[in-house]
Amino acid sequence: MVRTWRLAAAATAAAVAYAVVLGRPQLVGGAVTAVSDLGQLLAASLGALGGALAARRAHGQRRRAWALIALGTGCWALGQAIWTYDELLLGQEVPFPSLADAGFLLFPLAAGAGVVLWLGTQRGQLVARGRDLMDGAIIAGSLLSLSWVTILGPTFSDGPGNGWLPFLLSLAYPVGDVVMASLALMALARGRRDERTALMVMTIGLVFVSVADSTFLYLDSISSFSSSDALANGGWFLGFLLIGAGGAGTPVRAAARRAKRRRRRGQSEQALVWMALPYLPLTIAVTVLGTELMRSSTNQRSVLLLVAALVAMMLLRQFLTVRDNQRLVTALADARDELHHQAMHDALTGLPNRVLFAARLDRALSRARRDVAVLYCDLDGFKPVNDEHGHGAGDVLLRVVAERLGGCVRSCDTVARLGGDEFALLLEDGGHAERVVARIEGAFGEPFDIGGILVEVAVSVGVAHHRLLVAQGDEPTPALGHAELADDLMRRADAAMYAQKTARRAERGELSQAG
Repeated sequence: MVRTWRLAAAATAAAVAYAVVLGRPQLVGGAVTAVSDLGQLLAASLGALGGALAARRAHGQRRRAWALIALGTGCWALGQAIWTYDELLLGQEVPFPSLADAGFLLFPLAAGAGVVLWLGTQRGQLVARGRDLMDGAIIAGSLLSLSWVTILGPTFSDGPGNGWLPFLLSLAYPVGDVVMASLALMALARGRRDERTALMVMTIGLVFVSVADSTFLYLDSISSFSSSDALANGGWFLGFLLIGAGGAGTPVRAAARRAKRRRRRGQSEQALVWMALPYLPLTIAVTVLGTELMRSSTNQRSVLLLVAALVAMMLLRQFLTVRDNQRLVTALADARDELHHQAMHDALTGLPNRVLFAARLDRALSRARRDVAVLYCDLDGFKPVNDEHGHGAGDVLLRVVAERLGGCVRSCDTVARLGGDEFALLLEDGGHAERVVARIEGAFGEPFDIGGILVEVAVSVGVAHHRLLVAQGDEPTPALGHAELADDLMRRADAAMYAQKTARRAERGELSQAG
């Protein structure tokens, strides 16, 4: 970053020295032309070299973008070389149009394509891209409106006096420069924090080139341009040196990686600049157009058309902004729902997890009218499957178990995975709990197919009830809160499950063998 500003300061000092030399009265005739032409050729060549250096340091889309900017600057340098050859070596006035104009006009095309590539990696949504396009159109339209009122309108008011080709080529220079500068401003607002300084210097350079082209066009239209003109020639000289400084000052990859870790700190500032960017040139353009409308009565129709076009683009931009905001709100709601689902469900089986099961149990207890039952299930024989066939087979088994348990209850009941090989069922009408237990035992009577391997796994089920309305002679449930009732139900169901597991082991003689 410091290096970029140092290069920009050096470029500014060189441009000042260049303008001072051009303005010296001792420099006359061919010497002025030589200093002017060779200075611009040197500046454009250095600009192309800086862009090529940035392309070498960058990677991916950024490399292609800088390569196109370097190519465009190199084309301008080639056009200037042809111009210099005609003026200095052949000693003749350069005709218009000429071969040099091909190189000059390729500069905004190639460099603009590079900036478009830069912008192309920023967003993926169609509506957001449409809004970005309208932002660029508003900026370009505002700058073109200012240029039309100040330079282009008076220059082209008489139409194509020397033919359509020279007329269109003359118009292409400022229009191309304005569009390219608008794209560069968009890239500057949306650029990464680590590359914003280089982008800013490059954008300032493009603005200077655009101002120099418009100044040359105006001075040439009134036959006042000369090789010693400091504004046009100095603008080209400084503009291309700043483009080269922006390229040469881009960080190397290691520095870019370090800056990438600090990028998030500037995102809010970047978003604010990006939102405000189209409004600044629009405000200036509308102010100037309004002043022109009140001051002049000759070109009111063209001014009104420009104002109408800017207002239409602004309204369309606001519409696209609203649509983009709606998309963002919808995406945020979907992400919130997805996060909530992930927080409340088991990732492996998709069943409710312990948190959601506890919430539903608490809700069931708060509105119970008859009987709420909790079934606590623990698999028997799950560990041997994991040990013999691997954890992948164990995961498949748990998913199949979840499906079978879900098939044993009604849609209003809840099947949850508490963790490991433990599951719990919530029956909000616990009167049919024994039938559900029978269905579960029947479901586990069939072998489980896990990727072509049949395994047999049993289940131990413990049942606990909570009856809000008790029959006469029953022992009433102690007066507990919902949280205490839920914990009591889970403890009793867990104890019942372990009692059944212990009884089964005793039947198989496992306890005596262990002793």
